[in-house]
Amino acid sequence: MPTIKEYAKEAKARLKSGFWEEVIAKRAQDVKTAVNQGKNSDVVFCEYREVLKRKLFDGDSEEDEIFYKKVCELLSGDKVVINPIGELADKQKMQEMNESSRQQYIFELSKKFKKMKDRFYSEREINCRG
Repeated sequence: MPTIKEYAKEAKARLKSGFWEEVIAKRAQDVKTAVNQGKNSDVVFCEYREVLKRKLFDGDSEEDEIFYKKVCELLSGDKVVINPIGELADKQKMQEMNESSRQQYIFELSKKFKKMKDRFYSEREINCRG
């Protein structure tokens, strides 16, 4: 669990790097695009709020976003997926593990899948409202 000092350090780094200027500019562009397409701009603000919460407080990394895209493909596809964990698992990595490491890997993967699945459905619900 990060301390207040670590949060402050990260916040200062974001300010120095121009993170917020980029977010504001990109959000303004996305709002403009949404309005031009006849969508509700509130949806864009909700999406940005959720993305920023995940990025700032949950520590989602690029690897997590790649994993999330795979989960989205599985859940939004036409075929029924009986074993999503098996679909998402790195089979070569699992072959190199011993039994206890493999079990731990599958457990962590299933926790991560549940988190991403919940995110997928909540984002889908937000998009449907707009």
